[in-house]
Amino acid sequence: MAAVKNIAIIGASGLLGSRIATALVIAGYSVTAVQRKVSQKPIPAGLRVVKTDLGDETGLTQIFDGQDVVISAVGIPSFETEKVWIDAAIAASVKRIIPSEFTTNMESPLAIQLPVATEKVKVRQYLTSKISNTSAPTTWTSLNNGAFLDMTIKFGALGPNPITKQAIFHNGGDNEIGPSTLADIADAIVRILDPANFADTTNQAVYIHSAAVTERKLTAMMSKILDIDFGSVEDGRIPDVNVDELMEKAKGQLEAGDMTGMLNYYYVMMYEEGYGGKDFKKLSWNERLGIRVMNDDELERAVRGFLSFISA
Repeated sequence: MAAVKNIAIIGASGLLGSRIATALVIAGYSVTAVQRKVSQKPIPAGLRVVKTDLGDETGLTQIFDGQDVVISAVGIPSFETEKVWIDAAIAASVKRIIPSEFTTNMESPLAIQLPVATEKVKVRQYLTSKISNTSAPTTWTSLNNGAFLDMTIKFGALGPNPITKQAIFHNGGDNEIGPSTLADIADAIVRILDPANFADTTNQAVYIHSAAVTERKLTAMMSKILDIDFGSVEDGRIPDVNVDELMEKAKGQLEAGDMTGMLNYYYVMMYEEGYGGKDFKKLSWNERLGIRVMNDDELERAVRGFLSFISA
């Protein structure tokens, strides 16, 4: 497989996209940030910036000419927008497309039916169909990594909340899931594009995780780090939410036009049986890509770092 040199990234100004772009620059790639004309968001150092209309397939095809890889790191991908740049990337004969999947488990037949996955499912299906029906040399890889550990720890989405000093469990709090740090996600992209892994990751959904955690484990860990008594389910201070009931609540919220209910589907994806959240070890590419899983001591140090803003 020919070496990858030039990479275009959509969403390089975002939380994850900026990490990925910076990691690629450090790894020695020539990285171009493709940004909307009206955007004023800062782009990481070391990137070439091209402003364009993301709905202009012809213009995007010209931008992608000479690029080896196109990556989408947009936070909430829309099929209608993603479709345009996918067509442009294939028309430009790029070697690899990496769509914006990341937090979503796409291998579970149940998970892909959730409203939170709808647009990403459309993108994956379109991408794979388009590539299989073209003579272009383009291939695809998706990266899926569970929850963003850095952010979910800070805002209490995985059990304990350092701001409210309260915790919430889902389906007992003992369900083990595999979140990933932003640094590991960016590193995984770099490793996927490495010549040693490029062929093996061709037309593959790649799954990684930085640690194996439960809500109870993280609550005990945060209690130790911040000296917070979160209480327990038994004493009534920690609610234990039934995820099946949460899903029914989310359906009602969406039917009423309340889009905040969409976030509850992530708990379904993580903790409900059959939705893939518990399958992270079975799906893992960590060993093949050379990405270590943190032990408990390393996880505690990482959590301390994520929570440093508390004492600032």
